[in-house]
Amino acid sequence: MPERPPRVAGVRFRNAGKIFYFHAAGLRLEPGEYVVVETVRGPEIARVVIAPDQVVVDELPRDELKPILRLATEADIRRADELHRRAEELLPEARRLGEETGFPARIDHASFTLDGKRLTFSFTSEERLDYREFVRRAAQQFHARVEMHQMGARDRARLAGGYGICGRELCCASWLETFPSISIRMAKDQELPLNPQKISGLCGRLLCCLSYEDEGYREMRKSLPKIGQRCSTPTGEGKVVAINILKRQVTLLVDGQRIEVGDRDLGTVVRWDPSSKSAPPPPSLTREEAVARGLIEPGDEADEADAAEEDAVYEPGPGRGRLPGGGPRRIVPARPARREPLRPTTPAPEPPPPADLRRTRGAVPAPQQPASGPAGGGPPPAGRVFRRAASPGGTPPGAGQRPPTAQGPQPPASQPPQDGGRRRRRRGRGSRPEDSGAGD
Repeated sequence: MPERPPRVAGVRFRNAGKIFYFHAAGLRLEPGEYVVVETVRGPEIARVVIAPDQVVVDELPRDELKPILRLATEADIRRADELHRRAEELLPEARRLGEETGFPARIDHASFTLDGKRLTFSFTSEERLDYREFVRRAAQQFHARVEMHQMGARDRARLAGGYGICGRELCCASWLETFPSISIRMAKDQELPLNPQKISGLCGRLLCCLSYEDEGYREMRKSLPKIGQRCSTPTGEGKVVAINILKRQVTLLVDGQRIEVGDRDLGTVVRWDPSSKSAPPPPSLTREEAVARGLIEPGDEADEADAAEEDAVYEPGPGRGRLPGGGPRRIVPARPARREPLRPTTPAPEPPPPADLRRTRGAVPAPQQPASGPAGGGPPPAGRVFRRAASPGGTPPGAGQRPPTAQGPQPPASQPPQDGGRRRRRRGRGSRPEDSGAGD
């Protein structure tokens, strides 16, 4: 009878980080529960993330597993919170002590074990440092056994937390267990700008998310020709000068012209030898041959494009081409200009202005037209003229004269106007006899 594997549970000491395995010791545990476990540093509180029945045997470490002591009680959780606040309060004192002892690194984090007997300081440094003097002074001042833990820039960002350029919480602080291996080659393969400010995280290292899509980009590149690859097209042999992986679009240089080829024509109309860049490419297939072999399916757009290609007139010339027939430039006949109906050029006669029935002592407002005479330079305005009754002198006013206008009394024709030939016009208001002086 095969031996039954031990019941093992996976726990975490932080929100995100490495998963540690402990023997369940006969306890019924569920994910999300807090337990007290025995570590090399002493007892600590951890959170269950993998139930005992869900652990894969291949993931178990080969050394002996330590048991889970018990489920954490409310008293254990309160004590852990008090020790955490105490560690945060003494962190500034530890930094001042480091300056006094000549410890060059900055202390970023401090933590107590559940029994309060061991204090661990975490510092960031890329090199090995001598911290023996600091440990001796810190143990005397804080009355606990002091340990030092060296970490990198990524671990420091995990402890500090924050939000990335995507607007979400940092992956290392929320769910990422281990840090992947990232290189600048991943950014080049994804055609990202090689600007350190755009491809680096808060830790100053390359973004961890560059590794998430790297495998997908590699798979898509396998089905596309490489830059510099020789390809055969219906218009002749070309060379790949650019690739758009997301659009699956290839830019070719054929007879000095740049031709953009989409995913629809790759592998059928445009063909290449993936084994070598310098080897001659296989012969190209026309669209009709590809349809006859069942490689592509003709659609409405394809039929219309083929019909347009047959009716179009071509002539050689520079410019951007499009397969098939990328070399010559397509000439589309211009449409005849739209003829508009002729319109009469003579302006329509203006309607006569409405008569002003408001008569003031026999005077009416003058029509809005330029006056005649030396200043007006034109004939008198046409329209109805109201005349006064006969004056005591026997001569009706206005006989042989022009009708009164809104500009006031008119100067004699023999004398030049006193205003230098310019006369002001008042619009929208009629003249009154008191102003013009007529009839007084």
